[in-house]
Amino acid sequence: MIAVIAVIWALCYTVFISILLGEYLLVTLSNKPLPQSTVQVQGTTLPIHAEYFEYTWKHNTKYNEYAAIDVPATPMNVPASSTLVVTFDQTPKEITFIEQGNELDRWSRLDNSHHTVAAPDTPGIYTYLYSASWFEGSVSYVIKIKVQ
Repeated sequence: MIAVIAVIWALCYTVFISILLGEYLLVTLSNKPLPQSTVQVQGTTLPIHAEYFEYTWKHNTKYNEYAAIDVPATPMNVPASSTLVVTFDQTPKEITFIEQGNELDRWSRLDNSHHTVAAPDTPGIYTYLYSASWFEGSVSYVIKIKVQ
């Protein structure tokens, strides 16, 4: 009985190590560049290029020296209540979060299930911080909009 348990444990351990090593090698050997993202105002051709905020990608990590609200990005004019669609040049496993901040540095987490966000009706400058994950890692982006 003890021998059977030992064999099962050894097999499980071997499978676990193989999976970890396989993932490590796939990430290390992957030549995918850091994914880019844009946000499009639905129904228009107006793209808003997202700025990289922070990332962990293929065992490299970069943290931003600014708070998201302070990232020096030029706000793009968008109509009030318009729908913003988040897109990527590489399909992510998931968008992990989307947050909206205003000029007063107040943040709220938004529903990210459809890769869309409704722009506010109230005029002002708004910052969006969002993050997505891939097999190689995760990347956070920032855009700024100006609702008139």
